[in-house]
Amino acid sequence: MSLPRSSSKTGVEYDFLYRRPSDIRTCQFRESILDIAACKNEQQLRLAVCKGVEACFKNLYKMEALMFFSDEMQYKTNGDEGPLKNLATTGILWTTVRERSIKAYDTISPEDSFYSVMDVTPESIEDSIVIVDAISNVGQMRTVALIIAICRQPISDEETDNYHWLSKNVQVAAGRILESIKAEREKKRMEEMLKLSGSLIDVDVPMLLLKLHSHIKEIIGCKRCVVFILDEETDELVCEVFDDVALDSEIRIPIPDCIYGQSIMSDKIIQIDDVSKDPHIKPSKDFVNGYEPSNLLCIPLKSKRTSDGNIAIVGAAVVFDKPDGFTLKSQDDLSYILQFCSTMLVNTLTFRHEIVLKHQNQTLLGVSKNLFTQMNDRDVLLHSIMEEARDLTKAEKCSLFLVDKEKKELSAVVFDSELPDNVSRSSILRIPMGQGIAGYVAQTGESVNIRDVYRNPRFYKEIDKTTGFVTRNLLCIPIMDQTGVVGVAQLVNKKGGRFFTKYDEELAISFSVYCGISLHHAMLYKNVRLEQSRSQLATELMLYHMQVNEEEILSLADAPILPTFSFHIKITDFVFSPRVIPEHDSPTCIISLMEDLDLLNRWKIPRNDLARFVIMVKKGYRNPPYHNWMHAFSVAHFCYSLIKNCPKLRDMLTDLEVLTLFIGCLCHDLDHRGTNNAFQESSNSLLASLYSSQGSVMEHHHFSQTICILNSNGCQIFNNLTSDEYREALDLLYDVILATDICTHLSIVPKLEDLVETGYDKSNQTHHHLLRSLLMTASDLCDCLKEWDMTVCVSELIYQEFFSQGDIEKAIGKTPSVMMDRDKAVLSEQQLTFLDNIAIPVYRLLFQLLPDAEQAYRSVLSNRDKWLEF
Repeated sequence: MSLPRSSSKTGVEYDFLYRRPSDIRTCQFRESILDIAACKNEQQLRLAVCKGVEACFKNLYKMEALMFFSDEMQYKTNGDEGPLKNLATTGILWTTVRERSIKAYDTISPEDSFYSVMDVTPESIEDSIVIVDAISNVGQMRTVALIIAICRQPISDEETDNYHWLSKNVQVAAGRILESIKAEREKKRMEEMLKLSGSLIDVDVPMLLLKLHSHIKEIIGCKRCVVFILDEETDELVCEVFDDVALDSEIRIPIPDCIYGQSIMSDKIIQIDDVSKDPHIKPSKDFVNGYEPSNLLCIPLKSKRTSDGNIAIVGAAVVFDKPDGFTLKSQDDLSYILQFCSTMLVNTLTFRHEIVLKHQNQTLLGVSKNLFTQMNDRDVLLHSIMEEARDLTKAEKCSLFLVDKEKKELSAVVFDSELPDNVSRSSILRIPMGQGIAGYVAQTGESVNIRDVYRNPRFYKEIDKTTGFVTRNLLCIPIMDQTGVVGVAQLVNKKGGRFFTKYDEELAISFSVYCGISLHHAMLYKNVRLEQSRSQLATELMLYHMQVNEEEILSLADAPILPTFSFHIKITDFVFSPRVIPEHDSPTCIISLMEDLDLLNRWKIPRNDLARFVIMVKKGYRNPPYHNWMHAFSVAHFCYSLIKNCPKLRDMLTDLEVLTLFIGCLCHDLDHRGTNNAFQESSNSLLASLYSSQGSVMEHHHFSQTICILNSNGCQIFNNLTSDEYREALDLLYDVILATDICTHLSIVPKLEDLVETGYDKSNQTHHHLLRSLLMTASDLCDCLKEWDMTVCVSELIYQEFFSQGDIEKAIGKTPSVMMDRDKAVLSEQQLTFLDNIAIPVYRLLFQLLPDAEQAYRSVLSNRDKWLEF
């Protein structure tokens, strides 16, 4: 037994061009090789292989060539005209097929399926060698033929070489024929799909499903078919067509409850060959419309989502009762059909959804028209809101609560439910804010959709007990105006459904917008108030939110003024960050800094007025991540460091300029909202309407807030200035605060460079203006030159604020700049751009004018190097 010298079938190639034929068998072998090469189909190849094997082995007893060109391992033996047979999955033949190899056997178990395939007995092949050769396609992905030869021993080397050469040629020919069969089959399937696709163009979902069912049954050969549509909102499979009939009422099956849902959740094909014996089948859930199948095949239906283009499961196709059972070919055919048809089905479903949305919009327009004609009578309006909300969402009942902000409770002014005669309406229809579902919605402003209210701990069961009404599911939505939540609509028990869907929720929320507007206008009719000017409103709101504790002011005013070094030993250093000083100590520190600069004595500033002023300024800052009180404190400290470390400044500036520089640094970002000038103008904000014509919107607002505080009772720190000094101080404050607009700074950079070249002239007021502007910008940007850890920490705060603005811009449909876009900005790159284009030139000019500021310049250069490595 010497045949399988190599399992790779690389025997010695037979040279037919120079080897002369020695006998008739050699000629037959050569002819069979040529015949194999010329084969065009499976039958021709089987005959040619048989001829070739007979020519290879002179002691051949019997042979078979089994061809597997179908998707299943089915075959016919030579001369067999009956149906295809399935190859047994045990024995030497299956082992060879699985391993895709060539094997020789001299002993075979009597129970092996080999004997039934070859139609021989163990006795008839005694002293024989059985050659089993699994021929694979060229890619070695599957077995396409099985050559079985029974030879009387011995087998010569020449026969072995001849057979290996034959096997190699069969492999090439079989692969070619397989590709031809595949191409022809694919062409036929494609033609069928194109024909089907043309017939499936339909805007009616049931009609499209009927056509699809008909085609699936014809191709698969099954008796029944159903295509389920996945409803992601309710986690249900929806059947609209069954047994070639469009159902009057769709069938809905919860996904976790049925075998088809398991197919969707696992994204796997499920095939059940005997439904009656399968333990996973639940007749009440899996027998669609009462139909009991004998076998079934379920395949998930996939398509691209129209919203994001991602592949998603959108349903499932199920075929029932194929007489001869479902096969791999059945799975392949059904998957192929679904691959082509799923997109058309999804498009039709999308079109139907768009029609629904159109109807929704038309309905909402009609409802809004109805609401806005009833604003003169609030009670009539409230009843209309309740009725429209109930009808829109198909709810059994609707209750409408109004928020009483003074009493912090909800009152059900409209309650769509009959109460027992002995029950007072006022006794049960007042709910504290935060209690129950309606109270929670009023408190948070969030809508709530509950599918089973008795499983929700917030549900107020006493209402059901009192009214006798049974609540199953509930949708609760806030009604809001610009001031917040003014009411709550509570919709109870969805008609014709197990619960309220996401669509109901979106519809109700859209409706609530109109309700909020109409309620707001109705309340304006009832409680007419004179509109105050924007500036007065801004002033009153600021003062309202800036009420200060008198004890806090007295404590600050009476506290001893501490030496500045008591707050930190390095407090005068440019690179020292006052952010390390606790915020509650910052007002005390501010007064110490001013005392150290001799501002209190020089300008006779009363301690009580100064204490109230500092506290009011601190309260005047909001709490965005960066532009807050600690930023103002840091800017004022750098101004202090400049004056302390650069004695030359005292000679270059007047005492009044020094005072207004420090106060300007402290107030330069008052009431900052965490958004820049460009955002204020693009969003048409109230501030933009007040100041956009003057430019530097936020800076004008900061100056306006500064003046409001200076004019407030007990904050007149400029009271001891002469009239001329007071007017000049206000002018200087306006000048230095507006100088913090970076656009303003960039516009004066050429003049600053000229100033460095020509030298500072104390008598030149333009030079004074340029120097003050440079000092304000340098103070405003000082966080970039602090010690490295602090610089990184503050940079993160800056970009946190930038990204927050970017998120708002995206939400209103605008495209933020790269530095404001959290999806595009790279912190180190943005910082390097900022340093190179703005900060480093600022501190270079500062160093050139004030050599004592060298430490600040060197520090910003050092930090730039660290950003490169960041």
